[in-house]
Amino acid sequence: MAFKQLTAVLLSHDKLNSARPLDFLSVAALAYLALPNFIFFLGWLRWPFAVFFSLLVASSILVAIDWRRMVWQLPYRAPVLLMIVATAFGWSAFGGAGHFAAATIDWTVRDAVLGDLVHGSWPVSYAEREGVHYILRSAIGYFLPAAVLAKALGIQLADLALYLWTGLGTALFLLSLPLPRQSGWRLPLLLVLVVMFSGMDVLGVLAYQGDWPEFPGRLEWWTQFSYSSLSAQLFWAPNHVLPIWLASSLFYRHWHHPAFPPFALVLVSLLPIWTPFALPGLAPFLVLAALQFHLSGTRHLPLLPLLSTTLVIALMARFLTLNIGNIPTTSSIHQTHNSNGFLLSYLSFTLLEFGALALALSLRLRHSYGILWTAASMLALLPFVVFGPSNDLLLRASVPSLIMLMILTLTVFQSCSGVSTDKKKPWLIVLILTIGACSPLYELGRAASVRRWLPDYAQTLIDQQGGAFPPHYVGRLDRADMRLLLRDPAIVTGREPRLASDLEK
Repeated sequence: MAFKQLTAVLLSHDKLNSARPLDFLSVAALAYLALPNFIFFLGWLRWPFAVFFSLLVASSILVAIDWRRMVWQLPYRAPVLLMIVATAFGWSAFGGAGHFAAATIDWTVRDAVLGDLVHGSWPVSYAEREGVHYILRSAIGYFLPAAVLAKALGIQLADLALYLWTGLGTALFLLSLPLPRQSGWRLPLLLVLVVMFSGMDVLGVLAYQGDWPEFPGRLEWWTQFSYSSLSAQLFWAPNHVLPIWLASSLFYRHWHHPAFPPFALVLVSLLPIWTPFALPGLAPFLVLAALQFHLSGTRHLPLLPLLSTTLVIALMARFLTLNIGNIPTTSSIHQTHNSNGFLLSYLSFTLLEFGALALALSLRLRHSYGILWTAASMLALLPFVVFGPSNDLLLRASVPSLIMLMILTLTVFQSCSGVSTDKKKPWLIVLILTIGACSPLYELGRAASVRRWLPDYAQTLIDQQGGAFPPHYVGRLDRADMRLLLRDPAIVTGREPRLASDLEK
């Protein structure tokens, strides 16, 4: 009985928004995520394997979706659709894609990657040492559609193409959220909530620095950990967060619908070419969906999507883990000399970044307890592991949980604004979100006030890194199976990188 009660609580769901049938938006988002995979197969694999994997994934998509029961009608009327899409493209314009505003410093690397994909033959290699190529291998899916267009029409269109691709992905994400379907004051208010969603970084800055933060500095690294606002995620790392945003919102929309399991199989197989951090971040939520599928007594999973997902993830795991041992991994406790200092930093971080909001949500929610607890647990555990030069695991694997908290917040605001009988205003959540809005306001202010700069596609990634081979982007092609699967690498033209001490590390 206790187990049944526990599973009932864990699997409680948003009956209005979490059991939706697959529809046009679902397929559009899946197509958006799938396109870079097909480009990768055809551009990076030898032709027999390219044809095999392309047909395998395409066939699995056809099998995983019950096309006869598809809902092809858009859930939004034209004025609502226009406002959401305009918000997406306007929000994206403040980021680095398109360089309409001041891009973040990380865009010097992203521009170099895009330039290498346009100018170089695939797979892109930066050097050959002792018969082993050093190839570009990580987080490239985001750039591939723009790179294909720029290869065909000219490098001058690369930045615009990447902006349009970014805006499209952001629009699909916003459209898949539980937003009002009719015009009115609630829609722009909730869109602002999404754009401004963040932890209360400004309180951490005040507590640790004692002064109001100088504009337009970045607020989110006030301690050794950081969970980025949605705006910072979009401005600093769209190549990582866009696929995670879409996968997370699709999960929330469909995870209690009987048609979701085979769709989810295909969905997760499409994510690794975009970012290696999507699956670790989504894994706890997928466990919830697997439990729901097991207890629902529905039909078995179709074999083809299961086979396709297994083979594609195996391929990408071998590709993405080339030379992965060179990426630093440790425990954040070991990086802190004072255990009391670590504990104080950890407790203040968890309280301000998500703890206060999660507690406030728990007092208001009448559904999705498993999602709330899973998100809070994941966010509480991630600070203990450090992986990557800027703790990329913390920054990226946290995104699904942050998106779930944001979606649950949207449902709370909808429930108190006419969608249900709950009229009590969530003032505590309003206060938390208002304080948190300082972080995205600083990001937007920096993008608008600092002088913008144009992308430089003349430098290769290695040139931009001063001759070093960053292990989180470049891997040694020293595996026999990957040499068999991949085309012969071609060294990208540009200044010959100097021999750096970390080249052979």
